[in-house]
Amino acid sequence: MNRPSIETIHSVMIAAGMKVFESPYSVTLGGVRTKDSASGKFNDWLFASYFTEEGGLKSIIVPGTTDSGLYYRENPLNRKGTAVIKHNIQHRGSYQYQNPKLNKSHRGHKGQEAFKQIANMEYWRDNNKDSVLDYDGETQIDNNATNGHDMGTVGNNIGKWSAGCWGSIQKNMDLLYATAKEQIKAGHGDIFSYALLHEDMF
Repeated sequence: MNRPSIETIHSVMIAAGMKVFESPYSVTLGGVRTKDSASGKFNDWLFASYFTEEGGLKSIIVPGTTDSGLYYRENPLNRKGTAVIKHNIQHRGSYQYQNPKLNKSHRGHKGQEAFKQIANMEYWRDNNKDSVLDYDGETQIDNNATNGHDMGTVGNNIGKWSAGCWGSIQKNMDLLYATAKEQIKAGHGDIFSYALLHEDMF
């Protein structure tokens, strides 16, 4: 899937009944899962956007993953299978931007800067231990610590960086963190919803 424009992403969200935050500096955060459900690459898209006080639109769209890497698909941490965040859903108020280096009460992701999951979300569980992600079965509602975090500094392989989390290499995540900080600086808080779309919605 080619990189979508933020305008197209917003249109898809609105058509699906999701919220595009329009108050200045209120960030709309999410990902676009592509049809490639069998590779262990950064083959999805992650995005963050906000409107300025003048009505302008600022956005970041970077390659990343919304899925577990191949290792944890074949070797799930949970006996019920690999956690797969459900797409076509905006998981409202599900993440908090945390930076343990700046706030000792924050844990982030293993002590690192991250979007930390703080609320229950909807999941599928893929338990056939093959390389292909399955998007079906019973819905699980839980907090599985599927954080948004950096996954190394270089390369295009997810490896063991994700057992169900979303993220990208550090330079891309830094752009998303910087966007989150704009919301915080504007006084709108550090809580973010996460809209997970799928290529089939486009």
